Amino acid sequence: MTQPHNAVTSQELADFFNASHPQLQKYLYWQVRSREVAEELAQETYLRFLKQEPRQILDLNAFMFTIAANLARDHLRGIKRQQHREMVPLDTDIADSKPHTEDIVARQYLGEQLQQAIASLPDRTREIFLLYRADELSYKQIAARLDISERTVEYHLRQALLLCRSFLTNT
Repeated sequence: MTQPHNAVTSQELADFFNASHPQLQKYLYWQVRSREVAEELAQETYLRFLKQEPRQILDLNAFMFTIAANLARDHLRGIKRQQHREMVPLDTDIADSKPHTEDIVARQYLGEQLQQAIASLPDRTREIFLLYRADELSYKQIAARLDISERTVEYHLRQALLLCRSFLTNT
C-alpha cells in the first residue's frame, strides 16, 4: 500500500518532536507551573499525538499544542476538583453555622458605629448615600430625582465613603 503524498512519516514525527520539545515544555510549564507535571503532560501529548489516525495532519505544531492545552486544562481542573473536595467538610456537624456571641456583639457595635457615621454626613451627601444604599437607586435615578448630574452623585457617594471610613477609623 502506498503512502499518501502528504502523510507524515515516523522519522518526520520523531524529528518534529525533538525539535519542538523545548517549546512544548515551556508552554506546559507556563500553564501548570510545575516542571515534573509539564514533562508528564508533554509525554502524554506525544502519546496522544501518535495515536491519531490517519497521520495527515496539516499543521503539526497547532495540533500538538491543541492536545497540550487540553491536557493542561484537564490537569488544572482535576487540581481544582481535588481542592474543592478537601475544603468541603465531610461531617456537617463539625461546622457550626450559628454565629458566635462575639460576632453578634461585634456586628451590633459596627452597625451602631456605621449609623453614627452616616448621621454625621452632610445632609446632601447623606441623602444621596441613602438613596443609593438603602433605596438601591442607580446614579442615573438619583440624578433625575434630585435634578443633579450623575458626576455630582458620584462625587457625593465617594465623599460619603471617605467620611464614613474616616469616622470608623477614628472612633
